Amino acid sequence: MSMTTYLITGAAGFIGYHLAEYLSEDPRHQVICVDNHLRGGLDMMYRRLIAKSNVEHYSIDLTNPDEISRLPKNVDILFHLAALNGTQNFYERPYEVIRHCTLPTFYLIDYYGKKEPGLKRFVYASTSETYAGTVSSFQWPVPTSEEVPLCIPDVKNPRWSYGASKIHGEVTIQQAAASKGFPFTVIRYHNVYGPRMGDKHVIPDFAERLTRRKFDLYGSEDTRSFLYIDDAVQATILCAHETMTKGEIMNVGSPHEIRIKDLAAMMMDISGIRGELVLHASPEGSVSRRAPVINKLQELTNYQETVPLEEGLRRTLAYYLNRDDYSI
Repeated sequence: MSMTTYLITGAAGFIGYHLAEYLSEDPRHQVICVDNHLRGGLDMMYRRLIAKSNVEHYSIDLTNPDEISRLPKNVDILFHLAALNGTQNFYERPYEVIRHCTLPTFYLIDYYGKKEPGLKRFVYASTSETYAGTVSSFQWPVPTSEEVPLCIPDVKNPRWSYGASKIHGEVTIQQAAASKGFPFTVIRYHNVYGPRMGDKHVIPDFAERLTRRKFDLYGSEDTRSFLYIDDAVQATILCAHETMTKGEIMNVGSPHEIRIKDLAAMMMDISGIRGELVLHASPEGSVSRRAPVINKLQELTNYQETVPLEEGLRRTLAYYLNRDDYSI
């Protein structure tokens, strides 16, 4: 029985954990989990994952190339998901966000990005934040395709510590692949949500407030499209294996927009915890609308979304409203 070896950076984080958990269910897969636990924790769910016989775990600081040299060399598919994410982090420690979102990409490319022997795919996790400046500054049409130009409207705004780092990563992976000859795919994730996504995101933040009967809401008239984690994992795997996605930037998200105010109302209805919303302005630099065009994803991979927002919120709230600790 031939094995496929997957290496996942940021495996103790949100998307990384769920991707690793799904892949580990197949005994033909060897899953290598890498994380520095700066944000993703060693909770019981992650401990159960890395205890599986076909899973290896490395606690490694990817900003240190000497530590990366401890990793196995023979890897079929590399999912580079490690980043210091979370809106509060963008404002509270922007330098660390930049550091942890740029250096690992260089070092992983230097270690794995060779033509022979080489990877079957280097999957780089990007974000819809890369084009937020274009949407807000130039009123670019929403929903937005992968062809949107990228710009940074204000280098002084710490919110751009993350988005600018991901623009840097997209440029880096494409130029490195062109010069070194390894196959890659860039995935731009759009507001993926679900159980164990940590805090510092709109859905778990509001869930935590519900437990305290606090109904503060930020950017209530803004719209977002939310994709449940199970669908995000399936789209990620399809992008990694489909020949037609080599060298492509792929939007992964849902085309269905919802106002943040309506999202909060849905969460209150599902939880049975209701109150009068206290509305606040959006954080500076936040775009008023975000939704992807996913025609390329559907055409190249035959991907279809399977979990409606209400059902996904029901599963997510079942996780968060029964927890005392809202961090991963």
